[in-house]
Amino acid sequence: MSILLYLKSLIVKVINKLFGRTRIFIIILGWFLLLTGIWMLLRPEKAKVSLAGQGFGIVKGYLLMLTLFVGMFLVSLSSKMSGVLSLLILIAGILLLVRAYFLLKKKAAHKITAWIQKVPIKYLKIYATIQTLIGALILILHRRIWY
Repeated sequence: MSILLYLKSLIVKVINKLFGRTRIFIIILGWFLLLTGIWMLLRPEKAKVSLAGQGFGIVKGYLLMLTLFVGMFLVSLSSKMSGVLSLLILIAGILLLVRAYFLLKKKAAHKITAWIQKVPIKYLKIYATIQTLIGALILILHRRIWY
């Protein structure tokens, strides 16, 4: 029996050591989820714009990574060549990459905005309710989780 009590005590100590210092971040996360959930319940149209912006941020990050990857490929390709041809490939490639990045970014913003506008309000309210409940549960149970 004492081995089980010792293991339980050890597990609690390890969990508190790993996550005990993150308590303030859990409280901040709970308040953030609670307040944004209530805000989304009160103003679902503005929540659509916010969700579109969040989705666009993710897509923009992927586009930037793809652009950097292709740009590094162009630099490595031009470094293997010599003369004026390598310089022309590098300059033309970078100009086309920048143009393609901004064009794809604009198209992605339009598509995400159009997709979010099609989502019915009731689904946003369900999402906001779940988010509010999760935030409230985090705030209510944060002491029971860590102590």
